[in-house]
This record gives sequence, C-alpha cells and structure tokens, in this order.
Amino acid sequence: MKAKKMLALTLALTVGIMAAGCGSSSGGGTQTTAAGGGQKETAQETKGAAGEKAADDTVYELKLAHIYAADHPFNIGVQQLVDEIGEKTGGHVKINVFPAAQLGAETDEINNILAGSIDIAILGIGEVGKYVNDFNVYEAPYVFRDCDQAMRAVNSEIMAPYYDKVSENGFSILTSFYYGVRNLTCSKAVDSPADTSGMKIRVPDHTIPTYIAQYVFKANPTPMSLSEVYLALQQGVVDGQENPIPTIYAQKFYEVCDYINMTQHQITICPVIIGNTVLDKLPAEYAAVVEECFKEGTDTVNQLVLDAEEEQLQLMIKEGVQVHEPADRQAFVDAAAEVVKACESGGQWSEGLYGKLQAVE
Repeated sequence: MKAKKMLALTLALTVGIMAAGCGSSSGGGTQTTAAGGGQKETAQETKGAAGEKAADDTVYELKLAHIYAADHPFNIGVQQLVDEIGEKTGGHVKINVFPAAQLGAETDEINNILAGSIDIAILGIGEVGKYVNDFNVYEAPYVFRDCDQAMRAVNSEIMAPYYDKVSENGFSILTSFYYGVRNLTCSKAVDSPADTSGMKIRVPDHTIPTYIAQYVFKANPTPMSLSEVYLALQQGVVDGQENPIPTIYAQKFYEVCDYINMTQHQITICPVIIGNTVLDKLPAEYAAVVEECFKEGTDTVNQLVLDAEEEQLQLMIKEGVQVHEPADRQAFVDAAAEVVKACESGGQWSEGLYGKLQAVE
C-alpha cells in the first residue's frame, strides 16, 4: 500500500513539473518565428496546445534587403514603413532592413527570397523581367513622362495580368517605387549622341540598359555592380555612368565626374517584392497590414525621392559639379526608337506594350 501511495505521489509531482515547464514557454516570453528563412517555429503547434493567446505572442522577424545606401531615400522611407508595420501589428511583425548590399548583390535577391534567406527586397525591374519579360518595358527609354504618369501606368489595368504572372514564380510585387530620372555623369558636357559615341558607360547587368548605352548613347556598355562604379570611374575603367540624382549623390559620383548631363533618358521604377511563403506563414491580419502599409506608403517614399532630386542636385552644384542641359536632347529621344525596335523584335516585351504605357494620361 505504501509503495502504491509513493508511486502516485511521484507521478503527480512529475505531471506538475511538466505542466509548469510548458506554461513558461507559452506565457513567459515572446516567441520568434523567422517567417521566410525555412526555420519553422511551431506557431501552428502552439495554437493547438495552448489556444489563440499563444499565437498572439509570436513575433515574426523578416529581412528586407536592398543595394541602396543607408542615406538613400529608399532606405529612409522604407524604415518609416517597417516602423509603421511594427506599430500596427503591436510589435508582432518586425522587419529588419539591410541596405547597401549587406545580404548580397541585386542579381542574387530573388534567388535569396526563393531560398528563404531574405523575405522582402527592393530591386531593379530588370531582375523581375528575367521571370516575366514584359516588365522589361519599365526600363525602356522615354516610356514614362514623369513620376505621376509612371505610377498611373504601372498600376493600370494594362499591367494587371503581368502582376498575376509574377506571383506564379514564388514571389509577388507589393508595390513599386519611383527611383528617379536617370542622367549621364562623365568628365565632359554632352549635347547629343555624337558626344557619347565610343565612350565606356557603366550600366546595370540587364539587357535594356545595355541597349540604351548602345543605341541611345552610341557607347560601349560596361555591365557592373553599383558598388564597383565609384572606383571604376576614379581609375578610368569606365568613362561615365547613368543614374538618378539621389543615387549619384549617395554614391558620391560627383566626386569623380565633372558633369551631370541632364539626358533624362529613363524614369526608373523599382518593385518591392516579397516571397509568397512569407505571406502564407503570416497570420492573415498581419499579412494584410504588410501589404497595405507598403501600398499606402508608396507616395511617401516617392516624395522623398522627388525632394532629394531637387535638394541633392543643389548640394552637388555647391560641391563644384557642372549641370549641363544637352543642346539636342531630342536626338537622344529619337534614338530611343532603335531600342524599342530591338526589344520588341527580340521578345523583351510584347509588341505594342511600350506605346500603350506611353499613352497613359
């Protein structure tokens, strides 16, 4: 009898200790889930064991990566957006931002999202164009007139079917940011394609920028990562590069180029992409907050870029750079037709799409 009593007491104590241990894991601290990294913490299992309260304790940590400098308007604006997401989810979605290619080159970002090593990325549209080629049209010269018209065009019904196609590849586009108007920086004033003929111009490693250098500038395109450009200009590896004003300023290209030539040959749009598995793993209400904050915050980020274009151009003028308006900019515009012809015949985008986007009011 004594042995039976002792056994019952031992079992009761064991069950009590196990219950106390379980209670401390669900109620005694914040549980963290890396939503896109392949590490599956048991949010679903915790729900089943301890109910909805335990799920509310989960903190979903996401990684957002991009190649732009820490003081670029994209990085500043996105930090505001992720702070807002944190507030609206009560701290349950924490997005850590990694600027300046800390987590890899732009060409690696989609693969990294698909592999789960990052969750969200801001990147050049040419990377998305590798999956759905009609997005390449965003890189076409002179397809957009200004920021507002570009935003209306990329969000129009014309492009809606292509956004659906993107999501079939394991990632989706949350929104698109205005990156700015691209201009040519080099060591001389440029008035027409005759002045850029034969120059070595750095371009992103995409087909359309290569065609722009080749056909619009009559130059020799030199693909290169953004992080390598400053030294390449300084050492004469390339003669010039083309980028929007905020990038020229953030990368300090004005220190190694005497002229900013206002060719305005391209309005660049950069998508913000997210892994589909990330959205699937987030609770529906948190996924909705992420999507809404990025869409609603787009105007804020775009305005930061527009403001920077004006302010930073003046700052570079004070540093001694010469801002030059090409005497025959129309010659660059006319040369763009060769890019469109080459791209449509080569299947870079569907025939007629360029004209449809240009016509958006």
